[in-house]
Amino acid sequence: MLVSTLSRFRGALVGAVLGDCIGGEFEGAEDVPFDRVLQHLSGLEDDTRGDGILQYSDDTAMMRCVSHSLLTRTGFDEQDMARRFAKEYSLAPGRGYGSGVVQVLRKLASPQLSDVFQPAQAQFGGRGSFGNGGAMRAAPFALAFKNAADVRRYSRLGAMLTHSCSLGYNGAVLQALAVHLSLQGTLALPQEFINKLISEMEAVEKDETAQRDSKALNLAEFPYCARLHKVKELMERNGASIEEVISELGNGIAALESVPTAIFCVLHCLEAREGLPEHYGGLERTIAYSLALGGDTDTIACMAGAIAGAHYGILAIPQSWQRSCEGAEEADQLAERLYKLYHLERPEDGMTMSDSNQPHSHGSSQHPPNSD
Repeated sequence: MLVSTLSRFRGALVGAVLGDCIGGEFEGAEDVPFDRVLQHLSGLEDDTRGDGILQYSDDTAMMRCVSHSLLTRTGFDEQDMARRFAKEYSLAPGRGYGSGVVQVLRKLASPQLSDVFQPAQAQFGGRGSFGNGGAMRAAPFALAFKNAADVRRYSRLGAMLTHSCSLGYNGAVLQALAVHLSLQGTLALPQEFINKLISEMEAVEKDETAQRDSKALNLAEFPYCARLHKVKELMERNGASIEEVISELGNGIAALESVPTAIFCVLHCLEAREGLPEHYGGLERTIAYSLALGGDTDTIACMAGAIAGAHYGILAIPQSWQRSCEGAEEADQLAERLYKLYHLERPEDGMTMSDSNQPHSHGSSQHPPNSD
């Protein structure tokens, strides 16, 4: 079935919010049987849960800020986006923010702050965070900029407001690129999709800072590329168990342990899978499978939901699921506005306030186990 571009935009943001809201039920769980996942999801379908709407977490809260900033500024403005992050946290601090990012957000709220990238760079002794907090909010960058170079550039800068370690911001770049390719319909050819991501990330990870960070953390020279190759291997294996996926890709709060995992969830669920209802479409399978992995379920399902939603479109998302999730209606409206921005003739495509204020790279070569 042909999916319109607008439907893909709407599916991306609404899919992300649904993954976040629905995934929160299982966050931190180590063993999540499919029957428990399906029981949770069937409660959404027949509206019998009886405990009200599912609330979104910091994932959606920050993604809303990214969307509103891109729309208000007609492009990327680091000062505006940073202020929105800080204000959103001050208004609703109970959304599940990590302790590390809370320190950054409090500093971003200071009217005396001139360099909005500095608080993130000062984290963890100047080493920065490699968590998935930048990646979880990256989808709107793919909906605001047409070409991959702009998607790479601004998703990186947007993530660096809170995550200055390359493992953190490159995770955001990978997530934004995955949504970007999905919007183009590339997921119809899964091998082409994963190969394009590997090619893009090879260029991204050649960066000197990325190379230094990988070495300091005793990782592969190109850690995201290495993890994407594992995604390919698992795809070719076809019958990989949940345990194998967790062992080889991870399900944690580090970006490297969750962004490739989200991508695998989408690819794995392009086809019907044992243990999942036959009437489920691809997006429903993707969300369900993401939850069954346990770990950082809300963020992995949020990222997988964005990629899958951009492929299947808004009509693939059950209305009952949308009604059950806080923020889904607003996400739909934001997606329509981003669609207009995407097609807007801008005097200088990819306009940003950051051109004269690029963040400086941190120079430390030692990293603690940090992923806030």
